[in-house]
Amino acid sequence: MTGVVTVIITGGGGFLGQCLASSLLSDPKVSLSTTAADDDGTEPEESIVERIVLADVAFPPEDELQPAVARGVRDGKIECRLGSVADESFCSSLVEESSPSSSSSLSVFHLGAVMSGTGESDFDLCMNVNLRGTMTLLERCRSRSLSSSSALPAPVRFVYASAGATVGSGSPTDYVTKDDTITDAARSTPHTTYGMTKACGELLLSDYSRRGFVDGRGARLPTVVVRAGRPNAATTGCFSGVVRETLGGIDSILPIGPDVKHAVTGMRNAVDALRTLHDLPTSRVEEALGYDRTVFLPATALSLSDLEDATKDAVSPLSRKLLGRVEYTVDEFLSGVVGGFPTRIDAGRARELGVGPPPTPEDIVRDYAASFPEALAPGLELSPKAASAASADGSENKDNDDDDDDNNNVVAVITGAGSGIGRAVALRLAQGGWGPRPALDQKKKTPRFCLVLAGRRKVPLEETAALVQLTDGTASTSIVSVDVTDETAVRNLFQRAVDTYGRVDLLFNNAGTNVPPVDVVDYSVSDFRRILDTNLTASFLCAREAMRIMSSQRPRGGRIINNGSISAHRPRPGGVGYTCSKHGVIGLTKTLALEGRRLDVAVGQIDFGNVTTAVSDLTQGDMGAPQADGTILREPQMSDADAADTVAAMAALPLGANVLSMTVMATNMPYVGRG
Repeated sequence: MTGVVTVIITGGGGFLGQCLASSLLSDPKVSLSTTAADDDGTEPEESIVERIVLADVAFPPEDELQPAVARGVRDGKIECRLGSVADESFCSSLVEESSPSSSSSLSVFHLGAVMSGTGESDFDLCMNVNLRGTMTLLERCRSRSLSSSSALPAPVRFVYASAGATVGSGSPTDYVTKDDTITDAARSTPHTTYGMTKACGELLLSDYSRRGFVDGRGARLPTVVVRAGRPNAATTGCFSGVVRETLGGIDSILPIGPDVKHAVTGMRNAVDALRTLHDLPTSRVEEALGYDRTVFLPATALSLSDLEDATKDAVSPLSRKLLGRVEYTVDEFLSGVVGGFPTRIDAGRARELGVGPPPTPEDIVRDYAASFPEALAPGLELSPKAASAASADGSENKDNDDDDDDNNNVVAVITGAGSGIGRAVALRLAQGGWGPRPALDQKKKTPRFCLVLAGRRKVPLEETAALVQLTDGTASTSIVSVDVTDETAVRNLFQRAVDTYGRVDLLFNNAGTNVPPVDVVDYSVSDFRRILDTNLTASFLCAREAMRIMSSQRPRGGRIINNGSISAHRPRPGGVGYTCSKHGVIGLTKTLALEGRRLDVAVGQIDFGNVTTAVSDLTQGDMGAPQADGTILREPQMSDADAADTVAAMAALPLGANVLSMTVMATNMPYVGRG
């Protein structure tokens, strides 16, 4: 028999609370199972949400509620309860009166809280609402679960909204920096009273769950965008405003620098994640999370310019004149504060539990436009969304037939495309003559060469794209500002490639960095890690995403070319970080080539020596490069155009042939016998 459940949402008058309520009205089926399957092997029965109670200290007027919520209130499916969780009597009545029947289960989504700015200005309020209010609500749920007067089906299922503010960053004494990857294992060192109360709430949730008082699971939410309605005073509110106001035809002035990255997720992603965590069987949560019931949710590191570009790209060309204009009046202090937040989040435990991947910038814009069409400027229309051949996780799009008849694109992703070898390769590949697609040859279809130009800085990428347009070729370009050491950003990069062009045929893994020569005894750990992250970890992340797509697209297959170095075989004095990273690339290339056989993905490596690039200039310095005998020598160099020709030659091979390793260097540079 299908059960019924009452859902309480604290903070229910706010944006996310209303979005969650709208989702439950649209799809009222939930699961309250304690095990993954019944004893006889059948799947657990679903429950139906029969009543939603929104609790908050204030509610918008009915005509400003989200449409689904307003209808729910009128239809009697939603009850709005005015009060604060800091009030014990309100908490008691909320739990006791919301689900008085012993046959009805109760679920609580505890979203209500005093946010960071208010918490810093009013310590007592923050403590009363966020800490004591959470304790009181847990106690009332505990009392209901342990009541001897009723045969209740299970402990209250309690979903707790926490935040990344539990992890502090920015102080020299912090355990993490803004450049670190944050995991669920990160130690809580909050810098705000808000963060402290949330950290305490996580501990309470875990212990109440351990004792069986409630069945808890928590989510550390990143900034949720795009928030509908009026702008708020939050420092990061502009990450919603840059989309909301622009699509609404309203001009905006933003105080955060256009290239400052911040970890965000979409509204629908946040709601889906909360519901996924709620529906997990208790046994699955205990198995995966143990004594720590709270997980980081997947997030995307985006800048305001990323969202601004995605907004413009999502709108039809004729409608762009209706968009609001965006200007930046940068407040350096606020930009520094936001830029000091960690943006790399390893949400592995959440993903293991079935929480979906983070959104792309396009997903965020289109989701907002579809969810709140009344907020768009009159007459504004979106452009059709490009069809994709495969998702970023490699899953196949069944709408594409095996021959991909309508797609004559031959697509290359080039990292580090804003300068040096990356720019030279883009200019060479724009001329065509690479990446054979037998299906196109058989059907006498002319290939359309497409280049996805990736790099950290947007302006150099735009310069590369402009240079491509000046070549004799007719290549299409798409630029993506991306930190290739960030797993989520890399996933979004390749999803963007697929969304734009339908496939990926070639990856030139080229992004790299170095420092001027430094002896091992003086080499900083931070430089060593940064070089390995950029030169090796980033190459792995990009290759992994490329292989996922190449192995599932139709026609199947592709090629990966890794930029190695002479230093992968012969070290230079003072280059321990670079040398170790490039030795690692050798191992990466060989492993990818081995595993790529069964996936029709060819993988090779080109070890360049003394190409005229900024990285090479770091090695050479003003006087020359250090030699093994202690001397300094100005070494001969070769042009980046010659390096690009080599990449194009390897890319032109049929997939049945592969160059595993190639060394290309200035003819007279010291290499054989070096060291």
